[in-house]
Amino acid sequence: MHDSTKIQHQISKLYDKDPQGWKVLVGKDKVGFFDVMISHKDEGWQIKEYQVNPYKFVGIGSRLPNTAVHPIVTDNPAFGLRPIGIDQMKDLIDDPKSMNDVLLRLLQEKPTTSRDIAESAGVLQGPILQSSSPLETLSTAHTKLDEKLRKELQRIVRRDFRHTLTPYI
Repeated sequence: MHDSTKIQHQISKLYDKDPQGWKVLVGKDKVGFFDVMISHKDEGWQIKEYQVNPYKFVGIGSRLPNTAVHPIVTDNPAFGLRPIGIDQMKDLIDDPKSMNDVLLRLLQEKPTTSRDIAESAGVLQGPILQSSSPLETLSTAHTKLDEKLRKELQRIVRRDFRHTLTPYI
């Protein structure tokens, strides 16, 4: 288990080396922690986070054992960064009703690296799929890992952010 920011940094570097074939699924677990499942080819990660305030998350995560792409994620366009050209931005501004058409065209393009989109007028990030129970169909090994992550994150939250657990009166 590692700090979620370290895992996100590692994944970001891997993404820039190979931006094709990424899938992202998010949801909340039974305790209310955010779960993020990320897969790339035969690798996968689970990140579990607690929202301390609107601007700060704390979390942990791990590489998934025996990763297979989550069944909900397989038929959807790959996650990634896609540049939005100036003409596409004008289309969106001039005719907001064209948004679906523009988004569908953008999702058909291959994702690119963060370096390659730096000069673009805009960036489409995603798709990020959301599920009310993103871990429901995972294996026993994943279920055990999820429980370990939940217990460790609960320990961190109780230790460092106890003040956020009770409502203000």
